Amino acid sequence: MTRWRVFALIAVATVVPALTVAVVLADLPAGSRQDLVDAVRGQVWVMALGLVLLVGLIGWIAWSTWRAEQHQDERTASAVRMIADVNPEHRLPGGSATEDAINVLAARHASAESRLSDQLEAAHAELRLERDGLLAVLTGLDVPVGVVDDRGRVLLVNPAARSALRGRTPLAAGRSIFGVFDAEDFMPLLAQALDGHRPRAVVRGTAILLVRITGPGEPAMVLVVGNPSELDPTGPNVGLSVDLARPSRPVPSRAEWLQTPLADIVFTVVDCETTGLHVDAGDRLVAIGAVRVDAAVVRADDTFDALINPGRPIPALSTSFHGITDEMVVGAATATEVVAEFSQYAADSVLVAHHTGFDFGFLRPVAERADVPLEALSLDTMLLSAVLDPDPEARHGLDYVCRRFGVEVFGRHTALGDALATAEVFVRMVPRLAEMGIVTLGQAREASARTELSRRILQGGS
Repeated sequence: MTRWRVFALIAVATVVPALTVAVVLADLPAGSRQDLVDAVRGQVWVMALGLVLLVGLIGWIAWSTWRAEQHQDERTASAVRMIADVNPEHRLPGGSATEDAINVLAARHASAESRLSDQLEAAHAELRLERDGLLAVLTGLDVPVGVVDDRGRVLLVNPAARSALRGRTPLAAGRSIFGVFDAEDFMPLLAQALDGHRPRAVVRGTAILLVRITGPGEPAMVLVVGNPSELDPTGPNVGLSVDLARPSRPVPSRAEWLQTPLADIVFTVVDCETTGLHVDAGDRLVAIGAVRVDAAVVRADDTFDALINPGRPIPALSTSFHGITDEMVVGAATATEVVAEFSQYAADSVLVAHHTGFDFGFLRPVAERADVPLEALSLDTMLLSAVLDPDPEARHGLDYVCRRFGVEVFGRHTALGDALATAEVFVRMVPRLAEMGIVTLGQAREASARTELSRRILQGGS
């Protein structure tokens, strides 16, 4: 029903009674007409009120029908965009001819996407085979090997390098080499390598060789080879981290973040498990899990996962959710120690969580006691879900959001499992936010604050 039809119904409700009265009066003899007029003259206000109520009732019914159709149209459009852009397996409830037809098209779209994916997989099989052979060789080397760009961003690092070059933050693709080496020490060597030289040096106790491996006019990539004698045999042997295809780009400063596109920001997506829901009542952290998101890509090779000894018994009800028992945290570090480590892990990134009020309500007080920094700028995927789906009936819990965005959750109600699921949801949200004109961090924060869900949270409800 269009707005004009609403106005037409209201007009009919007004004109038809008036025409009916006019026809009746015109058909009566003059004497009877005067008698009728005299009879109803004393009831004119009652008749006027009845007319107003009739017009109002018809108008309200028509307007409500129009708004319901508008809401249904918005829900259908949102579902279609979800199918087209994010989750080909998403379906409408069905029941109407339009929804059934859309579901048929969605099934065909999913089938076409699957066939295209299979064709691309076959086309890249040979290329991946060559790449994987190279990575297997690098992974098996006892020599620390990494590749950085002209800004010191790590493009590749093998397990030996991860063990040998441990600094203030973990070493992984997408991070800066200056988390390991001081810029004052490393930049002169990088500059020499970019000029075609092969500088050797001992930087912060680690012997390294730098070699440029790309030619003039190509994106700058510098191979960094460490001294095997510097290896720590007790270090963790995690998988190879590789991202050689990523273009070099400047890393924005904190002052520039609000004007920076979401796709150009490094995020740390975090989730916490606790002894209960109320920090003010003495509930405490028992686990922190996190993963980095760089250029809208979930860096599953760069995670943080730590148990915490809360210093008090973990209630059985809480254990039934996250599975963490008192025995599991006996030898774990304290909350201040783990949050201090997390602060280093999350350095130079914007924090993301699903319902930040809960997770940050536990994290920030501990960080203050530990006197370690946690980035104040953050995003809440629960509020972003409300931005993308403002329907009052929509639900924005993590399970519902994952289902809408087609994210499979592994390890639900574990800190790292929920952090990984939230990260996958977040990277799927970025292109849909862009379609709404929400591109930068500042725009995303402003849109989140304008949601009805945000207002309810501020008022004390969730």
